[in-house]
Amino acid sequence: MLIDISHLSTESESHRAALLADAENYRLARLARRAARRRRDMPRSDPPQHGAAPRNDDAERRYAVSR
Repeated sequence: MLIDISHLSTESESHRAALLADAENYRLARLARRAARRRRDMPRSDPPQHGAAPRNDDAERRYAVSR
């Protein structure tokens, strides 16, 4: 029985490319799911108030400052 090396080489390279494509699709799907989960879990911020000065309430709560 003769084995056609060029055919086997081409077939294995095709199989390898398909496996790499599947792995990349899996990786991208995981990243997309993780991003969607983070987006869903993030609290929605209030829209900016037009005409009002931006407030920095977090800075006042973060450090004790004598007044």
